[in-house]
Amino acid sequence: MPNVVVAGGVIQCSHGGRIQFSGGARQLQVSGSGAITFGMEAKLSFASGSPGVTTPCTGNPSSPAPCTSLPAIAGVATLLTVGGAGVLLSSAQGLCANPGDPSAKWSITSPGETLLSVAS
Repeated sequence: MPNVVVAGGVIQCSHGGRIQFSGGARQLQVSGSGAITFGMEAKLSFASGSPGVTTPCTGNPSSPAPCTSLPAIAGVATLLTVGGAGVLLSSAQGLCANPGDPSAKWSITSPGETLLSVAS
C-alpha cells in the first residue's frame, strides 16, 4: 500500500527537476509533518529559484523551459481526506505543463514518511 505524502516529501518531473513539499494540512500530521492534499501538488514550478526546488528542471534539449505541475491524475486517496480533499499518496502522478515537451510528467519520489499507508 502507498504511503501518505507529507511536508518533506519530494515530487520530481520527467526531466529530473525536484521539489520538496513544505507546509501541508495541519489537521492530519504524520510524525509532526502535515499531509499534502489534492491540489497542493498543482502549479508548482520546477524552475531554478522557485520555492522548494532542490534540483531545477532542465527541460529537454530542444526546449529548456522548466516544467510546472498540473493536478494529480492518479494516487489520491478516496477515503482519507482533509477538508474534503483526498490526501496525496506515494503512488501519485500527473502531467506537467511544458511548452517544449507536451509529454512531461511528474511523480512522487519520496513521501516524506514511512508510517502511514492507505489503500488508494
